[in-house]
Amino acid sequence: MKTPSPGVMAAGLIGLTGIILVSIGAPSSRKAPVPISETSEPAPAASVSARGLSLASTSVDLPVDDATYPDGPHADVVNANCTSCHSASMALTQPSLSADQWKATVAKMREVYKAPVAEKDVDAIVAYLTAMPSQKAAPATGKAQDPDPKVAPDVSGGTG
Repeated sequence: MKTPSPGVMAAGLIGLTGIILVSIGAPSSRKAPVPISETSEPAPAASVSARGLSLASTSVDLPVDDATYPDGPHADVVNANCTSCHSASMALTQPSLSADQWKATVAKMREVYKAPVAEKDVDAIVAYLTAMPSQKAAPATGKAQDPDPKVAPDVSGGTG
């Protein structure tokens, strides 16, 4: 079979482009999308099914957690660094940890999760976290979440 010449290929491409443009129609022939108003009711959940699998979209209302870390030495450093990734409630509800355990947790946040925390702020963050009232109420009995701060935790949910 003989390869078509560049001229024949160009003519075919121009013809195909013309057919596509005619089938799409002029821009003015399409209806403009209806704007979504703030007062309109949300559309019912859409779903798609194929080959025995159904996917449905849904709406989720997430809780608002505007809490900040309580005032104290280095609270500004903690609020500036830690709340960029998670709420203050995340740390305020942790079990009592030692300074070394908090330091390992902050190192994990920096090294594994790539939290934008400057090295110069680590000691101030650890000092604040160990001085929290919930930490002082009892001796350190909690376990650090991941013993090796350089290894991401297993979030697969599996047993092996």
